Amino acid sequence: MSHVVGIDLGTTHSLVAALDSAGRPNLLTNRLGKRLTPSVVGLDAEGRLHVGESAREQLLVHPERTIAEVKRRMGRDLPVTLGDRRYSPTEISALILRALREDAERALGGAVTEAVVTVPAYFSDAQRQATKDAGELAGLKVERLLNEPTAAALAYGVNHLDAEQYVLVYDLGGGTFDVSVLEMFQGVLDVKASAGNNQLGGSDFDQALAAWLGAEFERAHGVSLAGNLAAQVRLKAAAEAAKIALTSVEATPVIIPFLAQGRGGSPASLEVEVTRARFDALITDLVRSTLEPMESALKDAKLSKKSIAEVVLVGGSSRVPLVRRLVAEYFGREPRDGVHPDEAVALGAALQAGLKTGAVSAAHGIMITDVCPFTLGVEVQATVGRERVGGVFSPLIPRNTTVPVSRTETFATTADGQRAVEIRVFQGEARLVKDNLLLDAYTVEGVPPGRAGAEKVAVTFTYDINGILDVTTRVVSTGKEATLVVDKRSQRLGPEQRLEAKERLAREWGAAPVSATPLSAPVPVAPPVASPEADADALLAAATERIATAPANVRPRLESLCNALREARAKNDRVTAARLDAELTDLLFDLG
Repeated sequence: MSHVVGIDLGTTHSLVAALDSAGRPNLLTNRLGKRLTPSVVGLDAEGRLHVGESAREQLLVHPERTIAEVKRRMGRDLPVTLGDRRYSPTEISALILRALREDAERALGGAVTEAVVTVPAYFSDAQRQATKDAGELAGLKVERLLNEPTAAALAYGVNHLDAEQYVLVYDLGGGTFDVSVLEMFQGVLDVKASAGNNQLGGSDFDQALAAWLGAEFERAHGVSLAGNLAAQVRLKAAAEAAKIALTSVEATPVIIPFLAQGRGGSPASLEVEVTRARFDALITDLVRSTLEPMESALKDAKLSKKSIAEVVLVGGSSRVPLVRRLVAEYFGREPRDGVHPDEAVALGAALQAGLKTGAVSAAHGIMITDVCPFTLGVEVQATVGRERVGGVFSPLIPRNTTVPVSRTETFATTADGQRAVEIRVFQGEARLVKDNLLLDAYTVEGVPPGRAGAEKVAVTFTYDINGILDVTTRVVSTGKEATLVVDKRSQRLGPEQRLEAKERLAREWGAAPVSATPLSAPVPVAPPVASPEADADALLAAATERIATAPANVRPRLESLCNALREARAKNDRVTAARLDAELTDLLFDLG
């Protein structure tokens, strides 16, 4: 039996969900028994690809062979280098999706060939196409892309089918921010407007704190960490940990041993306390920047703040106390706690998968609509006084139009004897095309020559539920048509490239299945004779004995590694324990 799943392909973490036999959405666990899979891909020293926890462990020790937050590169020409290999952002996302697909198949006990994948509402056409391509490379049919705040609203709305109200979903994830305004009535969730920023998220909070930590290190030791990739990765990891801690405490220590060499060449560490007040000061401008998209969405929906009955916070970064406080101040009341901030999007995607297959509508009677997040149009010439001016943007589909939608506008030729018309398709809100984003362009030949304005050309934009645009042009007098599917951007892989990439990734994946073994540790070729527990006991005993005779500048690191390994074993954190085991082994080997 083949299953259709919902996938939240996140910047920081990704999740998979599916409907159970009763039609309820449930999250599926990965091979480590966890619901969240880090959206990280790594290549180990032996050429094996890893996805998830093991890749995240490598990020701290081998950042040159590891990539995180690839979602921010989607739809852009920013290749990824892992060791001696190069990948496109689409291929990296495909590796993550493939790992999620295999985990889902293991959990469901059957093949998974189709998925509903979520994307930020403010993702561009190129980013949406790249996401669909990633699904294809991962062996998934992705006929439906679902906007993330819409998915969260679906997860919320399925438990409030009798409500008639306006709801605002504030979705602040690891790398993107979206806000959507919805009307709920009689089981219908009607998206009225969306806005956002696809380059804003919790990662920016981490970076702001990491920059401050770097400045504190430089102030203490007189050494700049700029250009030190390994140190920057450790700073950001420490900043993320501090951010999480500060959601529940007012202050937290940040200790990073042996972060870099000091002025005299000896190892220098960072040891500083971060208060919530300090963190708030660093990120206030970033959080306040989310207020403008909220105002824009409310204005487009023609609603006031008082019209909103419920404010739903989703996305891991919405846990930051300052975020909740500013949203509460903006609306004059506390946001709703009715959905899990990490899980709502994936659960909503699973419900959409159920709607697609018919498994949900019969049981729940729920329907959802969505909108086009950007204005779409073409470049035209306009008359200003007695002069004709080019480069003017003529909208065909205004932003926040309910989709799917098809709109047609008719334009006239602008020159005597004109035989062809160039159609340039843009996305944006500016009056001039130079300030908008060019999606694609093509030329329609075969226009009968005549006086300027004599021939008419009908241009039809069709925008589907996945946010994919088709453009059809028809010469009115002859009926000749030309069609463009806006998918030919340079950032997108062509059909032959996609086939080649799919085959290559399958070969590399087949030789290197996703692994829970940390990449910094050697991968065993045969089962060990002794148990892992016995090996760890022996290693700890040897390391503890060596502390007394180790050089003075090494003793603190030996003690730190021993303590951390004991703690990881006590928590049964096998991934961390294996990494620490490898580091301790390497250090003892170096000491001789």
